[in-house]
Amino acid sequence: MLAHTKKPLIRTKRPTTICPSNSKLDFDNIKILVSVPIINADQIKQYLKKQGCVCIDDESAAEIKEQEWVNAKGLFAERSPANMLIGARGKENITQIQLSKITGIPRRHISDMENGRRPIGKQNAMKLEKALNVNYRLFL
Repeated sequence: MLAHTKKPLIRTKRPTTICPSNSKLDFDNIKILVSVPIINADQIKQYLKKQGCVCIDDESAAEIKEQEWVNAKGLFAERSPANMLIGARGKENITQIQLSKITGIPRRHISDMENGRRPIGKQNAMKLEKALNVNYRLFL
């Protein structure tokens, strides 16, 4: 039997409708208008700047027409335990077999968890926390 050696694929969509229609499409940058509660605005701006984003003020944002807005739910994957597990495993760059050896969870169970066919559970979440360097609550 051949060993499973492929690394996990993380698929992302590159939306093309986010850039204003009057500007040239730039494949290195995507413009996103975000509306957040005023209480969280500074915290979110700091986080986005740490990720390499450029934040603009309300006057510049007002120039963007409402028909050019895109719902963020279409850009980001659903935050399900399965997607969190796939993302955490991809971040650590390890295969299901490697994760299985580290945690003691059978590989087929990890596959079922990633495909949403098996709940992760608190005990497995705590094992995954140690192996993937994330909080176990992310998987519940």
